Amino acid sequence: MKRTFLYILIALLAPFLSACFKDKGNYDYIKLGEPVVSNLDTLYTVFTGDSLVISPKIVLPEGRTDLTCYWKIDIPEEARSDDHEGLELRILYGLGAKRYSALLIVRDNGTGMQYYYKFVINGRTAFTTGTLVLTDEGGLAKLSFIKPDGTVQSDLYPSINGESIGTNPLQIIPLRNTSYMNVNFAYWIVCGDVANPAVEINSDDLKRIKYLKENFYDPPGELLPNYFQRLTNGTTTAVMNEKLYIGTTETAPFGTYYGYFSSPIPGSYNLASDLVYAYTNGGAYYLGFDKVKKCFLRFDPTTYFGTDYIQEDSLFNPKNLKMDLLEMEKITENDVYAFCDSSGQTYELKFSLNFLDGNSRFKTGYKRKFKGDSLLTAQTKWQSSPVGAFYFTSNDKIYRYNPINQELRQLDANFGGKQVTMIKMQEDGNKLVAGTQNSIYTLDISTGKYGNILSQVDGLPGNVVDIFVRQ
Repeated sequence: MKRTFLYILIALLAPFLSACFKDKGNYDYIKLGEPVVSNLDTLYTVFTGDSLVISPKIVLPEGRTDLTCYWKIDIPEEARSDDHEGLELRILYGLGAKRYSALLIVRDNGTGMQYYYKFVINGRTAFTTGTLVLTDEGGLAKLSFIKPDGTVQSDLYPSINGESIGTNPLQIIPLRNTSYMNVNFAYWIVCGDVANPAVEINSDDLKRIKYLKENFYDPPGELLPNYFQRLTNGTTTAVMNEKLYIGTTETAPFGTYYGYFSSPIPGSYNLASDLVYAYTNGGAYYLGFDKVKKCFLRFDPTTYFGTDYIQEDSLFNPKNLKMDLLEMEKITENDVYAFCDSSGQTYELKFSLNFLDGNSRFKTGYKRKFKGDSLLTAQTKWQSSPVGAFYFTSNDKIYRYNPINQELRQLDANFGGKQVTMIKMQEDGNKLVAGTQNSIYTLDISTGKYGNILSQVDGLPGNVVDIFVRQ
């Protein structure tokens, strides 16, 4: 009983006993002033091969002068940082045309405290800003670059790489992963040439990275490219030998095998040079067209489903169209268009798709004679705008077609009688770039404008086939 009483007494007195001790720890803090850093910007733009010098002015509090500076440039594609020590960062910039996060660490040696200041290095090269142009000169592929001031650097590839590209040029495909660094890091230059089907080049210096056949896990046989399609993850989908090839994403975006091709998706089909692609969190699908069976085909990134989809309505039969595909564009899932040839007459088809989230439904909208049928030629090129208007070429002219009201209008641009060999949509549909022999033109197609010429660049070798504008 005595022991129990003692425990109770200690418990009752504990709060009063603890109050007798002074909490010295709460009153021993000393406020340390931070350094004052000036002459340090948040963004530095530098060209590869140029000197990068950053000289901040750093003033420590209370007159202290003993400090050390550390500089770290993060290089995520190499899983490392470029580290330097000194009051200045003074380097010969050798990284690529990318944005690199960087850090200045200031150590106050008198107190042992470290302070961190973030900035960005925006790397550039001579080919960072301007227009890459692929042309056809007598069947030979030529690669040129137009500087922002309009200067043309003609036929660059042989002088840089010591070889020609190939014949029958088809496309420039920029590679850019919007979820990783979001910069252009390479291009595929695609040719309809079995001997030289495609080559991947560095976007910073146009040097060859690899040939198409080096982008396979196992050496492929002969390849004839029909159509390449870029994806936002930095890989490509390709139609080659009329089969569908999917670039792999199993490794990190900077990994050696990222974007590699394996075998084509197996199945009995012969794809036309056009694809519709869509992706959501629920999956991805491709819509293609069989040149032999004259029908629309469904794929996912691993499987050929063919015509295994549910057809809604019967305004036309997508599983047995009995026409040749000229052009196919998806504006939205509910607004997909195909222009098809039937014995020399062009028909316009509209339909909607529901191929995601486990669905496989194809809903026909209409089939009608295309109003611009008489204007089409074997060399006609097509482009669609984000608002659903179509542009197509007819010899030396370009026309705008609105499928909602079937308005057909010739653009104002005059190309001096030269055949238009390429059209390419720019700036979210506000500008259209047209290519002819030796020249490219930028046209104004913004609201209320009908293709007046904003600028013209001459001096290109051959007929313009494709361009990519890098800003």
